[in-house]
Amino acid sequence: MKKWLSKLYASIGAKFTAVSETVAEERGDTNFVSILIILGIVVLLAGAFIAFKDQIMGQVEQIVSKFKIK
Repeated sequence: MKKWLSKLYASIGAKFTAVSETVAEERGDTNFVSILIILGIVVLLAGAFIAFKDQIMGQVEQIVSKFKIK
């Protein structure tokens, strides 16, 4: 009976350790969230440039025209 209980305890302990290591591993989730945040920022910036491209290009042309060599 004692051997059987020892084996049972060892197998439950091993399974619990494997489950806790699996749950503790969060690198993939963190990378996924980071990628989603960066992708969201890129989409917002692209939308801003598309919406205001005429205004942005006009301001850039004014700034660049000041740098011409005479």
